[in-house]
Parts: sequence; C-alpha cells; structure tokens
Amino acid sequence: MRQGTRYQRPRAAPKPGETIATSTCGHNCGGRCVVNAHVVDGRIVKISSDPTRWNPQLPPLQACARGFGQIERVYHPDRLQHPLRRVGKRGGGQFERISWDEALDEVARQMLRVRARYGNAAILDASRSGSLSALHGRTAAQRFLYMFGGCTELWSNMSAEAEVFAVRMTYGAKAVYKSAGREPTDFVNSKLLLLWGWSPGDGTFGTGTWQYLRLARKRGARVICVDPRRTRTSTALADEHVFIQPSTDAAALIAMAYVIASEGLYDRAYCDAHVLGFDEEHLPPGAPAGASYLSYLNGGPDGIKKTPEWAAAITGVPAATIRRLAIEFATTKPAALQCGYAPGRTAYGEQFHRAAYALAAITGNVGICGGSSGVSNGATGRAGIKSLPCGTNPIDARVASPLLADLLARGKAGGYPADIKLIYSTGGDLFNQAPNVNKMVRSLDEVEFLVAQDHFLTPTARYADLVLPATTFWERNDVHTPWAGAGHYAIFMQQAIAPVGECRNDIDIFADLASRVGIKGYNDQSELAWLRELTREAVDDFDAFAAHGLARFAPPADAVAFAREIRDPERHPFTTPSGKIEIYSMALAANPDPYGLGTIAPIPTWVPPFREDSRYPLKLLTPKSRARTHSIHGNQPVLGRVDRDDVWLHPTDAHARGIHDGDPVRVFNDRGAVTLPARVTDRIAPGAVSIKEGAWFTPDATGTDMRGCANVLTDDRSAPSGATTYNTNNVDVAPAMAGGTGA
Repeated sequence: MRQGTRYQRPRAAPKPGETIATSTCGHNCGGRCVVNAHVVDGRIVKISSDPTRWNPQLPPLQACARGFGQIERVYHPDRLQHPLRRVGKRGGGQFERISWDEALDEVARQMLRVRARYGNAAILDASRSGSLSALHGRTAAQRFLYMFGGCTELWSNMSAEAEVFAVRMTYGAKAVYKSAGREPTDFVNSKLLLLWGWSPGDGTFGTGTWQYLRLARKRGARVICVDPRRTRTSTALADEHVFIQPSTDAAALIAMAYVIASEGLYDRAYCDAHVLGFDEEHLPPGAPAGASYLSYLNGGPDGIKKTPEWAAAITGVPAATIRRLAIEFATTKPAALQCGYAPGRTAYGEQFHRAAYALAAITGNVGICGGSSGVSNGATGRAGIKSLPCGTNPIDARVASPLLADLLARGKAGGYPADIKLIYSTGGDLFNQAPNVNKMVRSLDEVEFLVAQDHFLTPTARYADLVLPATTFWERNDVHTPWAGAGHYAIFMQQAIAPVGECRNDIDIFADLASRVGIKGYNDQSELAWLRELTREAVDDFDAFAAHGLARFAPPADAVAFAREIRDPERHPFTTPSGKIEIYSMALAANPDPYGLGTIAPIPTWVPPFREDSRYPLKLLTPKSRARTHSIHGNQPVLGRVDRDDVWLHPTDAHARGIHDGDPVRVFNDRGAVTLPARVTDRIAPGAVSIKEGAWFTPDATGTDMRGCANVLTDDRSAPSGATTYNTNNVDVAPAMAGGTGA
C-alpha cells in the first residue's frame, strides 16, 4: 500500500438479505460525499451516508439532502427508460418509443449527413456536468466527437471561468484553480476569515468545509461575510455581515487596497520579494510609467483616487465600513480571504478575482499557514486520478459558453465558426442553464437535428428530436474525486442495481455509435479495466479500493497553495512570466484581449458593469438552491421542500410595489418574465432581488415561465475572460395580477 494511503468502508454492516453499495453523487454539486445504496431484491430501498463521527484529522464524508434524495430520483415516475423520437412540434413534449437500433441508426445517419454537407463545425457539443465521473458522462461524448472529426465546443467554465482566468494571470500558466486555494484543515490557523460571496452553508463548496469553518469559529477566528444576501453561512457563523450591491465587489476590494497602501499597512518586504506591479519600482522592463497598481489606486491614469468614499457610491457599503475592513484585514495576521464564484459571474468578473488576489498578496497572506491566495478551492487537486482520455478537438471551433444563444441565433453571420445544424447533449441542460433561454429557443429553427442523452425529459430534452436514456451513477461503476480539490481522497462508485428499463451507459452508447460511423478504437477495454488504468497513479491496490469504496491519500506537503513558491522562490518560482505573483499581468500587457471578447487591463481595474435601464431598476442575483444541483433534482417535489423557490426582495422595494410576503409576483425584463411567490426579507440588500438558479423552464401560453427559471431573465453576454454574467442583470418586479410591463 502506498505510504499514507488507507482504504475504508464508509458504511455500516448490511442487514440479512441486504447489500450495500458505496458511491457518490455524480453531479457538479459542490460536494463529493459518501452515499450508500441499501439494496434488497435488486432495488434500492434506502440511502445512507458515512456513519463515522466527526474527526478533523479524518473527517466523515457525510451527504446533504440531495444525496439522500437520490432514491427519489432513480425511481422517479418520469425517468427515461426507452429511446424516444419526437412526433409533435419541437418543444411540445410529444414522443414515441423506438428501439435502440432505430435510434442509433438515425443518430449516425444524421451525423454523417451534417458532417458531409456542412462540416464538423456545424455539430455542437452541448454536453455538460449533469453526469460527472472519471469514465462516464461528458468525457465519453468528447472522445467520440473528437474522433468523429471534431465539433464546435463551448469552452468556458460556466461557474468559475473568471477565477480560472484570474488564477492563471496572477499565479501562473500552470496554476489550476481547483488546487490554488488551501485545505479546509488550515481554516483553524486563520485569525480572520473574510468570506466574500462565498457560502458553503448554501452551496457546500467541498465536503466537510462547513464543519471546518465551524471549528475555526469555535477556535476563535473572526468571521466576516460580504454578500448582497445574508446567507446561511452568515446567519450561523458570521460576527459581521456586510451588504453590498451585486456586481460591485471589485470596487470595494480596490478601495480596501487604497486604504492599506495609503496608510502604509501593506507588507513591503513581502511585496519586494514576491509581487510584480504593486508599485512603480516593481514593474517589468518596458512597462509604461504610471502603470502600477499603486498609481491606479492613487488616481494616476484617470484622476480618481480609489477611496472608500469613491467605492461607497458604487457598492452601497459605507466608506467607514470599507476603511475598517481594510485596516482589520491588513493588521490581523494571518488573515484569509475566501472568495466565491458568484461575484465573478458578472460582466467583468475577472476583475473581482484579480482584485482579491492583489489584496491577499499585498498583505503577505498568499502561501502562508492561515492565509489564503484568495481562491476558495483546495490545494490537493485530483490526486493523480485521470479521466477518460478524449484527445483534442481536431478543429478550431470554440465559443465562450455564455454566448450559446447568440451562436444559435447568428452563426457565421455573427462571426462564429459555423451555423449550428446538429446538437449533441450528454448530461447537459443548457436550454435551462445557459443565459437568455427564450432567445435560444427562438433560434432553434435552423438546427436540423438535436440529440439529448439524459435521465429525464429535461427542458433541453423536451426540444430534442431524439432522446437516449442513460444510466445514473447507481447503474454503473466509476470513480470520483473531491469536488473542490480538497480532502485528498477518492470514492469508488460501485454499481448498486441493474440499469433501469433499457437505459445504457454513456460510453456504451458512444461505442455503438462509433461502429456505425466508422470510428475504430473508441472503446477497447472493459469498465473495470478502464478504471484500473485511470486510477493507477493514485491507487496501488485497486481491488481493495473497489471493495472498500473509499481511498484516503496522504495530505499535501503544504495545506496552502503556493507555500513552496513563497518559501523558496529561487527554486520554485511562480509560473508567471516574471516568476512572481503578478498584480501587473505581463501576459495581459502583451495581449489585452486574449479571446476577442473585450480588453482587460494589466492591473485589477474597476469597470462599471451595468447597462443602465430605468425600466428595470433592480439587480438580479441567481444563487444556488440547496434542493438542486443546478437543474438536477428540479423535478423532485419531496426534495424541493428543502429549499423552496421564491423571489427575495427587500421590504423597501416590496413596499414601493405593493408586494407582501407570499404574494405571487412577476419578475421581468425585455428578455422575458417569470412568476414566483415573493419572500420579503431584510436578508437581501435594497435594490437587489434573488431567484435561485436551476428551476425548470416551463413557459405558459404567453411565454411567461411559471416555475422561476432565472435564465429567462439573464443576458447572453460574456465577460472579457469568457465568464458568464448571471449576476449582472436588471429586472423589475410587480404583483402577478398586475401583469407589469416588458416581455
């Protein structure tokens, strides 16, 4: 056994007549927990989780409500069990049952036809993270489509691209966002935890994160939350909550840097040794005079000093609060800034993350015990476990994910690689989860064939021409690693039951398609042989791993990312061009518009995000639901009771519109409208409204969505980094009976 590795059975002993299979939710859920299926006579009768007691040295991997809700999901009456072919109008939900041979023959025929007539770029891979693991799911689709000659693909991370980009620009080309943070075990070493747009109490953010935060709080860490909403994390743990207006976070962080710099509270020795571009003395050769971050803070380029008063007018945070936060963060050692993804899902979201990393750097908190890089993932990564190799796309046809609606609407005329004629979606629900749903749906007329491979007739599958029923993770074997890149473990996902109905594994579906379209070598190994190969670098006893269900690996040498770079910069420089933490990005100085989506300054910069429209004065937030993983579980009424869908709005905004708590309301803008019950609460900042993302798009005869699909309201707009802009949208709210104005 590899040193430090131990294999555990995270389950109780089975009862007579019962078998127990250990697995983990194969979704993009924010956690990676143990779920055990108790099986009697071939049917799951109960879900349990890791039964061990909390131990910070060896924490149990205990599931949330969604994990226990998997039994409702796998036996849901609407579960797809047979291939289906559309017989009514697209989107009408009318299908007929066909055989697998009919279905696969038709998919193959359509793919060959579209490739021959239009080229590979006319095929769009719309697969996403609804089915995630080492072997099955999206990578199986990518492997097939790349071997078929390529496709147009949506390249940017819909949750975290702003952070993905900012990590590379600040910490280096080889810095990976999932391992650029710190292990939760280090939380207890912080004297101050500044949680910015980050609520593990709502969104998990790594199994055990919540418990480690509670432990840090118990051991004396001061906790401050900055968020437009008073989250569950803030309510339970925070010493202080600071309300801020959506999309304005970068301005507050920049103003905090101004205070720290102007009052001489930055770590001068640390900056001299490890930071590029904070002041004029530490700019790279060739950089123009006045290009430093300090110059920007003092108003050099634009004549505006980035004072707390300047930021207060933008953010709604009082200047005194900004000044106090800055001084407290700079003078409390060590202090950790933990940033969520949500403030980066904005029109210039990369600026939020870069400003956060700059604040962590100038206070000397990057790479030290109890400090933080400003990245809220872990420091471990995937621990050497690989995914099914998919190769590379043979054609250069890439589009930023938030631009999907515009890609479908305009195609080549809009400068995109192709006019999309065929869409293949495996474990994806982009017609619900990508922005500007109505525009996407209106733009499907020129799409000649759409395949959805999924578990349910999701909003995306409802528009498909052909639907293929795939297995859930309970019906196959696989392997998974921690979601947040923290925790150094892997879970063997043991098959618990036979496939329901005629459902088939993703990789087997594509293997049959491969033979029909002339691809050789798509899959030449058994499921278990693949899993042995993919885990070989991490797991030395695969049989023990499969039998036990859980492999615990040795922790990383350092619990915080970049500790080695700070400790020994000569031998281990950052992988930036300068070898240092780059507040001034040499890569952006050389190429300020890397994706053709807008220019990005070399230093963190405030850019006003909103396109002001007096018709829609409220700012929309789209946080996660504890009852869903994005749109997964959106059709489960029992689980839905955990976190009911509603519209949060402040009493001031509700009173001005004649809205009372519980009233049905209409939220609208020029892209569409949704109806939901109102929740009037002082837990949200005035001027902001909140709708939990992931509710299934369900339009009525007038086109108004009746279940609260937030992406009816969001704009298909990309940040310059390719990030989504879910949290930079204007809306208004009116009593539902009044109808309101707008689409």
